Amino acid sequence: MTLCEDNFDQCPVFGTMSPEERQHVQQIAEFRFFNKGQTVIRERDAAPQGLWMLRHGNCHVVRGLSGGAEQQMAMLEPGAIFGEMSFFDPAPHSATIRAVGECELMFLPAEKIETLRVLDLSAAYKLVLNAGQIMASKLRRMDRYTLDLFPPARTNPDE
Repeated sequence: MTLCEDNFDQCPVFGTMSPEERQHVQQIAEFRFFNKGQTVIRERDAAPQGLWMLRHGNCHVVRGLSGGAEQQMAMLEPGAIFGEMSFFDPAPHSATIRAVGECELMFLPAEKIETLRVLDLSAAYKLVLNAGQIMASKLRRMDRYTLDLFPPARTNPDE
């Protein structure tokens, strides 16, 4: 069991929040359970829009390939968040998330962020800031990965 599974304050998305702020987020969140193989969100679907946090269990992140095949992109562990791109920018999901085994997830529907803002502005600010920082970290990791796959072309032909 990870620290995040035992204590919400150990989860990165809640790291800077006070116990009261975490409680306010949990008040408006939905807790959902998924069995092995169940799809949480599906690539190219627009719903559900919101921020997800994996509380217990593991999930695969997969992308569809031509011909119906799938490519696993990542394995999510407790504390991981996903759906943040659609949370910040309502658009269809960029990947499918599927439960590896039994999972518990916390889901914050995008439309409830306004409820959180009214209930506790500081909690809403910290949630958005923390989720943005996590998303930025993912983008930096993808930038490094992409550069490793496609090194910059040489500009000097004599090199």
